[in-house]
Amino acid sequence: MAYASIHLQDKWFGDATPSNPKHATGSLVFTGNVVASETVTINDTVFEFVAAAEDIAEETNIPVVVGENLTAENAVAKLVAAITTTLDYVVASAGKDTNENHYCGIAYYKVGTAGNAVTIATTCTNASFGEEVTNLSGGQYGTPCPIANTVVYADNFYYWCKKAGNRDNVVWERFQPATY
Repeated sequence: MAYASIHLQDKWFGDATPSNPKHATGSLVFTGNVVASETVTINDTVFEFVAAAEDIAEETNIPVVVGENLTAENAVAKLVAAITTTLDYVVASAGKDTNENHYCGIAYYKVGTAGNAVTIATTCTNASFGEEVTNLSGGQYGTPCPIANTVVYADNFYYWCKKAGNRDNVVWERFQPATY
């Protein structure tokens, strides 16, 4: 068993509790098939679902070639590929939610608040980022901690600095000591 020293510190930060860094994210959830000519927009880049690349409505649109297979699963896979090859400031991934709906997850490439300014929109009948969602959200910086194994009591919980770091890479965990 390995032992480690912990350092109990008074709270030195202004927020109620320390926070971990997070990427700004958004999720486009498909509840049915996609329709050719529907679009997904990230900032000023428009991705258009089409049967063939030459079918795009505007030559500045990025074709998301789904062919004749208009299923949500195919649309998400092709959209993730199109975003990944086109945009260098977001990362896209495919998945399924708890209701078995396919979704395209989008995350800003850096942690912090800058990604919260990335605009998102869709014209898809059977897909949505959520009601009144117009930007990626949730991006934040972490509370810096210079020494690993520092413990702070804040807001009725203890917070352990598991990995020392700056606002981009620190790792905090919340815990309550067990009573014996």
